[in-house]
Amino acid sequence: MSDITRGDNALPKAAHRDVANAGLFFKRWMANPLQMGSIIPSSATLCRRIAALVKRAEDEVVVELGAGTGVISRALLAAGVPAEKLVVVEIVRDMADHLRSALPGVNVIQGDAFELPKALPAAMHGKVGTAICGIPLVLLPRADQQRFVDAVEAVAPGKGFLLYTYCITSPLPYRQLGLSAKREAWTPLNFPPASVWHYQPARS
Repeated sequence: MSDITRGDNALPKAAHRDVANAGLFFKRWMANPLQMGSIIPSSATLCRRIAALVKRAEDEVVVELGAGTGVISRALLAAGVPAEKLVVVEIVRDMADHLRSALPGVNVIQGDAFELPKALPAAMHGKVGTAICGIPLVLLPRADQQRFVDAVEAVAPGKGFLLYTYCITSPLPYRQLGLSAKREAWTPLNFPPASVWHYQPARS
């Protein structure tokens, strides 16, 4: 496995502003708050912390679920994830179209993260190094949380996923979902303050 680390490739502020497209982000939040974790895009600091946690082998892809306007996607690219190895799944057509324009070379799929085995090409099943989730799972019923966990497990068996959240404690009842949990990062200067949790299938 090769780690994708922060290195010297911090996300440029100008690029962050360009991709953030706050108006589009806020429009999407107004249309469906349950698909968004915040009314503003994630900060550059949070994006870098997430990118530093990504791991993948040379033949594996990184999958971002619920990418919004692409600020985290750009941080992943800046941290060394090749564009052709980054897969972004976005359910909203307008957002997917924006991401295709803003992230040339990245595989942007308009699809449902809760139907991930259908959204991802079969050749990628079992070839996901890291899955990153920006969907506010904490707001969803337990059954939908379980559906998401099962969808990720189907394409990334045993790997689990990174979830960035604005909850101080675990946003998921991980034991009840058959998961282990570890808070990998905390960014108190993000607005709102954010955590990055790594959830994996619990060992029996």
